[in-house]
Amino acid sequence: MKLLSCPPRRPIGAAALTLGLALALAPAAASAATASPQAPAAKAPAPHLVGCNESGPVRPTRFNPICDDGAYTVVDLHWSDWSDSAAKGAGEFYTHSCVPTCAKGKVTLYPVNVSAWRVRSGDYTRFSYSFTRGVPSGFSRSWTVDYNGRRWSGRVV
Repeated sequence: MKLLSCPPRRPIGAAALTLGLALALAPAAASAATASPQAPAAKAPAPHLVGCNESGPVRPTRFNPICDDGAYTVVDLHWSDWSDSAAKGAGEFYTHSCVPTCAKGKVTLYPVNVSAWRVRSGDYTRFSYSFTRGVPSGFSRSWTVDYNGRRWSGRVV
């Protein structure tokens, strides 16, 4: 049986040690330099507009804060802005006369600008109406409703 022997070891100099470490770490540094940057943090969901018969909580095409027979709903809504702090849009305010009955009464649409603001817990809590041409009987040209405790209540502005 033949025995193998290794030559005696020599101490490694500082320069050789530095060079060896640099060569060993080079692939890791190169891959870190070419790695893609971290994805941006997920954006918070858009604020909701909560009502009774809206078509959806974000950019609804119709909205009514009051649970009723559908009168006083803003229909055909188009939003020019929907942000984390405010929303602005325009549509038509739906009314009916209830003469002789609400089911058979005359429907009238009034052009209206709307806006929503004051976000709390992910929901807009203020909603304002402003008629642009004609005002339904019994209404003021503009008013605002407040959303508190999952209910809307109105106040004339």
